[in-house]
Amino acid sequence: MKNLRAKKNPLRNPLRLISVSVILLLMLSACGFHLRGAYQLPAEMSSVYLSAKNSHSELLLDLRRTLQANGSLVIDDATRAKASLKIQSEKQTERVISVDSHGRASEYELKFDVIYSLSVVDETEKTLFRINDRKLELIREYLYDSTAVLGTASEKSVLIRDMQRDASRLIMLQIQAAYRKANEPAGDDNIIHSAPVLKP
Repeated sequence: MKNLRAKKNPLRNPLRLISVSVILLLMLSACGFHLRGAYQLPAEMSSVYLSAKNSHSELLLDLRRTLQANGSLVIDDATRAKASLKIQSEKQTERVISVDSHGRASEYELKFDVIYSLSVVDETEKTLFRINDRKLELIREYLYDSTAVLGTASEKSVLIRDMQRDASRLIMLQIQAAYRKANEPAGDDNIIHSAPVLKP
């Protein structure tokens, strides 16, 4: 009689499965892939003083959560932190971009502007790098339906929240880029001045 014993699936071995997963992650990392929410920040950003004019800002809360998830301790005392991240301003505006045949607004543009700055120093209080008055501009569009006002308002709220999350992500990516630039062997200027408006 033929041996009907099923072959063992090599991936059913937990240790082997873990090894395969680790190898895949290492390969992806070598190709430049990083898990969403994981950023390469300087050791000096292990403690960050985070501030904004609006202490209840959703952007501020998003940045706090992102920094903490990345291993940074967000503290309220600027003198104890090696890094200071300040949201200098954030502004939300709205304008009509199209009207219907009756002259009523049918489409709107939402814009979210943010200006922030960052300073990072070492143990000797020497500036490692800084970002001066960097501006972000995020834009979304939505259709206005006068017969479904509640649905339109809900969509608008979702878009605003989406822009706030994107602003937080872009700030972290720009900090990561500034840190890398500051560590380039041929880079003499570690200061990133006001940059052109970004429209993701």
